[in-house]
Amino acid sequence: MRINTSRKSGAVNLALTGLMGALVIVGTFISIPIPVLGDRTMIGLGNVFCILSGLLLGPVYGGLAAGVGSGVFDLVGGWAASAPTTLINKFMMAFVCGAIAWSGRSEGRRLPRVIAGAVSGSLTYCVLYLFKSFVEAKLEGSADEAVAILLGTKAATTIVNAIIADVVAVPLALAIRRSLESNRMYLGLVESSTAQLEGHDLRRGIAVTLLLVQSVLQIVCVAALLPSVQSAAAESGASLMICPFWIAVFFSAAQAVCAVFLARRSRYSAPMTALCAVISVAFSVWFLIAGVQQAVLAKYLPIGIVFLVILLAAIGFLLPTVHAQGRKNA
Repeated sequence: MRINTSRKSGAVNLALTGLMGALVIVGTFISIPIPVLGDRTMIGLGNVFCILSGLLLGPVYGGLAAGVGSGVFDLVGGWAASAPTTLINKFMMAFVCGAIAWSGRSEGRRLPRVIAGAVSGSLTYCVLYLFKSFVEAKLEGSADEAVAILLGTKAATTIVNAIIADVVAVPLALAIRRSLESNRMYLGLVESSTAQLEGHDLRRGIAVTLLLVQSVLQIVCVAALLPSVQSAAAESGASLMICPFWIAVFFSAAQAVCAVFLARRSRYSAPMTALCAVISVAFSVWFLIAGVQQAVLAKYLPIGIVFLVILLAAIGFLLPTVHAQGRKNA
């Protein structure tokens, strides 16, 4: 299928995306706020409509509806400081959900892929949300006990939200999808989203997304957290090697650049990206070993584990692309 790039089709797709974005805003307002140690979280219906966006609109349009809708809610709902990260996290939630649910020519119709997409999207958001909360708490200088309570409370609420979202959104998406099958406007959006998945290697896209996310997060974490780690090491009299952290930042930046070239299908981009990812894995393993051996790094072990999981997943999606590009260049 070809993407219908006519002005009318684009306007219809944006209109449907805007409609789902408005539902995301309304659903997020239907919530129960939960204060926790000077911060706050909530249980609500926002994630239901984010997952629903990914299931009904596909990864791109669904991601835009979920991200922009949630970001607008933060701006008008008193959470303006977190609006940028919310936009990214909710976009990734719906994008992962839609990419899996719409893969394999299923177009969001096959129940196993729909369930897998909804669960994967919710888990993606849980990891990103808790990671962001952890970094913010450490930057604010919160004590370890306070951070543990904060993350425990937020983990409980985000898991409850994930369960509500998946249980409600999956059957709702299937029911709405049946009623929309005869709607020409919606079928045009289906054609566009399907063409986007057919026109781009899904595995390549997921690998690029994971590598870019990991690169940016690692650079931010090293720049933001390393000074406090150095201070803690100096106070305790422990020796800390700083050079490996900045070398890891360098390869993270190189990994991000290679991922961009990979998205553009440049020659030799796949093996170069894979090489940078493997080096990043090596540094992640080094960090985990150092964290076990040095107390000043032990509290940051969850970050290293998250980075390692992201990198291994990205490499798993990247290997078929490396193999295909190697055969093409041979």
